[in-house]
Amino acid sequence: MKIAYKNSKNIRHHVAACTEVQFDVTRAKEVSFIMVAKSVLGFRESAQIVKIAEETGCTVAIASGKKYGTNKSILSLINLTITPGKSLVLNIKGERNEEAFREISKIISGEQS
Repeated sequence: MKIAYKNSKNIRHHVAACTEVQFDVTRAKEVSFIMVAKSVLGFRESAQIVKIAEETGCTVAIASGKKYGTNKSILSLINLTITPGKSLVLNIKGERNEEAFREISKIISGEQS
């Protein structure tokens, strides 16, 4: 029992240290979203996503079912065969991920052509 009391003080200190680390982790520059496509993601839309990724300096990855595509390869985005009503996971890494998300979500929702 005495050992448990001694460790409880250390645990509180350890938990406080972990809380600080977790706080820093929440500020990570990576975000993920689950979306439903409202338009077809073809060549033009894939090219726009690649352009947005280059302009914002972000890495964009889209997963749909078992398929996965990134902004590094426009063909990987085209091969996702995104059609209206298809669900996908959008993952964006980078400093300007909010701006990239706004622009890419417009493309996926069919608001931008």
